[in-house]
Amino acid sequence: LNKALGADPVIVRMISSSCLSVFVPLLIVCCCFSSSADAYNNGVGLNPALGWNTWCTLSDCHNGDNQYFDRCNEWEVREIAEAMLTNGMYDLGYRYINLDDCWASMERDSLGNIQPDPTRFPSGMKAMADYLHSKGLKFGLYTSMGSSTCNSGGRPSKIPGSFGHYQADAMTFAQWGMDYVKVDWCGGDLIDPEKQHTEMSNALNATGRPIWLELCRGYSYDPIPPYVAKVAQSWRATGDHQDEWSNSKTVIEAFMNPSNKAVPHAWNYGDFLMTGGPGCDVNKTEHCPRQSDDEYRTTFSVWSIASSPLIVATDIRNLTSIMRECLLNKEAIFINQDYKSAAGELVGETKTGPCATSTDGGSPTCPVFGRKLSDGTYAAVLLNMGDTQSANVTLSYSWLGIPASKALSVRNVLKQKELGSFTGYFTALLDPHESVFIRLSE
Repeated sequence: LNKALGADPVIVRMISSSCLSVFVPLLIVCCCFSSSADAYNNGVGLNPALGWNTWCTLSDCHNGDNQYFDRCNEWEVREIAEAMLTNGMYDLGYRYINLDDCWASMERDSLGNIQPDPTRFPSGMKAMADYLHSKGLKFGLYTSMGSSTCNSGGRPSKIPGSFGHYQADAMTFAQWGMDYVKVDWCGGDLIDPEKQHTEMSNALNATGRPIWLELCRGYSYDPIPPYVAKVAQSWRATGDHQDEWSNSKTVIEAFMNPSNKAVPHAWNYGDFLMTGGPGCDVNKTEHCPRQSDDEYRTTFSVWSIASSPLIVATDIRNLTSIMRECLLNKEAIFINQDYKSAAGELVGETKTGPCATSTDGGSPTCPVFGRKLSDGTYAAVLLNMGDTQSANVTLSYSWLGIPASKALSVRNVLKQKELGSFTGYFTALLDPHESVFIRLSE
C-alpha cells in the first residue's frame, strides 16, 4: 500500500501485535454527549459556525508595520459574499461573513451610539446586513469589552470599545441585523471577565434577536472557566492563531484535552483558519503563505475533528488548491458538523522511535485524535508533531472502543481515497508536521 494516501509521501503499514505495547491509550471514545446543563441555547449554535472573517484577507497580518493591517470595507465584503455563494462554500454550509476590528468609526455619534466608519461602509451596517441576508448569508462584527478595541485598523486614533455601552451597543447590533458578535478584551475598564461577559450576553439576549456570541479573551485558557459555556456559543481555546507552525502546534495541543467539552450551542474554538495563507497587499487576491500544505492539512484536520468553528481568515475570492482540498471537503465538514456525536479529542499516542520524546511543551510528539460519529463510523487524525524525523504513527482500534479483532475499511478524508481494510490498528508513516485524517467503517 505504498503511497496509498495519494500525493503525500505516506506509507501505510501493518505492524505486529507485539508492538502495540508502545502505544498509549488515553480514553475510550463514545458516540453520545454527557448531559450538559451549562450548554447555552439562545437559538443559534447547534452546529459549529462555518464562515469567513476579514482579519488576514487584505494583508500579511503578521507584519505589524503593514499599512493595510486589519482593514475591511463594504466592497470587499460584497465580493467575498459573491465568492462564497459561487465557489462551493455556501453549498457546504458556510454562512457567516464576519468583520474584525476594522469596521467602526473612531468616535461615537452625538448620542453616544457606535457607528461604522463612513469611508469604509458608506451605505451603513443595516444595508450591508440586508444585502447579505438577501443572499442567504449571515453577518457578524467585532467589539471589545473595554473602552477601546485592540487595533486601529489603519486609522490614526483608537476605536471605541463597548464598555459602558453594553446594552446600547447590543441593541444597535440587533437593529442592524447582526447575527454574530465577537468580543475581545482590550482597552481600559477590564475588571471582571465573567461579570462583563455575562452582561454582554444578557444585553444581546434582551434584544430578542438570536445572536452568536464569541468570547475571545479575558479568561484563563488553562483551565477555561465553566462560565463561558453559560453565556456564549463559542470561546477561544487558546491565544491567537497565526500562520506559523509553532503557533498552530500550540492550538492543536489545546484541543487535546480541553477543560471545557464542546457540546451543541457551546464550542471550543481554535481561532481563525489560515488555510492558504494571508493576503500580500491591499485589494489584491494573492496569498502569501507561511506554512506548508502539510501544515495547513494538519491544522484543518484537527479543527474539523474537534468540532471547532471553521472561520477562515484568508482570501476566499482566490481558492488555491490546498484551500479547495480542505475548505471544500464535504466529508471533513460532515465530521465537523456532526453535533450528535462528541467532539474529537486526544485518544492515544505513539511512544516509540522518533515519537518517544515529548514536544518542547511536554505534549505528545505523535498524538492521535479520534471520535465515534453519529452514523456509526469513526474518524481519527494521526499526527507527527516532530520537527526533524519521519515517524510511524499508529491508531489502535481499542482507543475508539473497537474490538481488536474487528476489520474496518479506512478512507483518507482529505484525499478522498480508500486505503483498504485493516484489523485492530492502522499505521501511517508521516513526515514532520504531517498528518492523515481518516474515516473508519465496516
